Amino acid sequence: MLDTYLSQLELAYFEVTEAFSGLADENVWKRPAEGILSIGELAGHIAYAEANRFAGEGPLSSPLIDPRFWYYPVTVVTPPSEEQLAMTAPQVGAELARVHHEAVAHLKARNLDLEASAPDGSPGNTYGEVLQYMVFHVGYHIGQMYTVRHLLGEVTPDN
Repeated sequence: MLDTYLSQLELAYFEVTEAFSGLADENVWKRPAEGILSIGELAGHIAYAEANRFAGEGPLSSPLIDPRFWYYPVTVVTPPSEEQLAMTAPQVGAELARVHHEAVAHLKARNLDLEASAPDGSPGNTYGEVLQYMVFHVGYHIGQMYTVRHLLGEVTPDN
C-alpha cells in the first residue's frame, strides 16, 4: 500500500516540475494580491509539511523547512527571510524536489505500519490516511501555484 501512495505522490511531483518551468525569478516570491501567498511560500508550505510528516522533526534541513510556512495565518503575516528571497525560481523548484525525495527516503526507512495512529495534528488518524491526504495536499497547492502565475501575468506550461 505504501508504494501505491508514493506512486501517486510522485505523479503530483511531475506537476511541481511543470509549475516551476519557465517561472520568472522575480515572480517566485511575489504575492499577486494581498492575502494570496507567493509560489515560494506555497513551495515552503509543501516542503515543511512533507519534512515534518514523513521524516519527523529535525533530520532534514532546508531554507524551505521553516515554521513560518506551516500554516497560512502565520505565513501571510511573516515575510520570507533574506536567504529565502535570494533563491531563484529554479533553486526553489529544485529544493522542493530535494526535500521531497529526502523526506520520502526517511519515511521508507521508518518502516511505519500504515494502520498505526499518526501523531496528533496530522490529517487523518493513521499514517495511511496522512499519506492519502498528502497526495491531495501537494496537488491542491500546485494548482494554487498555477493560479498565482496566471495572476502575475505569466503564461504557464500546458498542464
